[in-house]
Amino acid sequence: MVLTARGLLLAATGVAFMNFACVPMASAQIVAKDAKWERVSSGGKGTGEGVVAARDGSIYVVDLATPGVLHRYDPKTGKTETVMSPSNMANGLHIDRNGDLLMGQGLPGAQMLAKRNLKTGAVTKLADTYEGKKLIAPNDITSDSKGRIYFTDGRFNQIEEPESPNSVYRLDPNGKLTRLTTDVGRPNGIEVSPDGKRLYVADTIAERLKPNPLNVGGDKFGITKGGIIVFDIKRDGSIANGRVFYKTEVALSDGTAMDTSGNLYTAANDRANKAGQIVAIAPSGKVLQELPLPGEGIPVQLGFGRGKDASTLYLSTAEPWGLWKIKTSKKGFYRN
Repeated sequence: MVLTARGLLLAATGVAFMNFACVPMASAQIVAKDAKWERVSSGGKGTGEGVVAARDGSIYVVDLATPGVLHRYDPKTGKTETVMSPSNMANGLHIDRNGDLLMGQGLPGAQMLAKRNLKTGAVTKLADTYEGKKLIAPNDITSDSKGRIYFTDGRFNQIEEPESPNSVYRLDPNGKLTRLTTDVGRPNGIEVSPDGKRLYVADTIAERLKPNPLNVGGDKFGITKGGIIVFDIKRDGSIANGRVFYKTEVALSDGTAMDTSGNLYTAANDRANKAGQIVAIAPSGKVLQELPLPGEGIPVQLGFGRGKDASTLYLSTAEPWGLWKIKTSKKGFYRN
């Protein structure tokens, strides 16, 4: 059984709280009160990741079972097909300004930020080292209007001792890779706001996950389980003024998505306690709504559809793997 954030806290304390304030469960009504997730694909063996809509409206989703599988779901036909196997443990997915699929690949010995041409299937390496040190396992990816790519890289359960600290990076169109920060304990989901002024980074903290000894002092923001850190983006692509945007003790913050109003959606999970959480948060940091959980599985990654499907929010799950959808009153934001 998967408990909702509210149910878990009520059971433990008799009080529902989150982000140090009461959660307005029904305000905004991004998702109708009686709405439920509909499963549109199943059968994977590992953790559902990725979830991004290509320009043609196809939804790409990952099965993170070694060595990984990349699937394509067609909302028009309702069919799912395998398009890349193995995927070299592809994790986070993003569509760049050329319409190519960016992938964070974490297969040991071949970890890299890569891109896949969706017409030819050709895969190109974009980055696999920083200052001569191997990246750990590029996780999630986003970009800004200038074509700069931002991605997270962190140790989760990798056995190999890391050569680099858990970090957030920026890859410029000219190929220059810059480490932006190592202050986020274990960076995960990542988004650039529609106005290009903010960088949101999910922070995933858990004792069961392998620590990175190169991150001296660990998390710098006081996140003990899950949360979102927000930074201001400067004109040159550097970041500043990092602060806690959202914090939760219910589950480990994971995947993220954004709508055209600038609201951030984040999924969180706690496998040990079979707990999950999905919330929509306004740019002010106010929780607009706690979304329902799917009928089974724990929530991992989120992504909106495109075109006529733009108001559909998709969700990937683990235990079991699945791709789900639900209608919202908002439209997903895609820069590219």
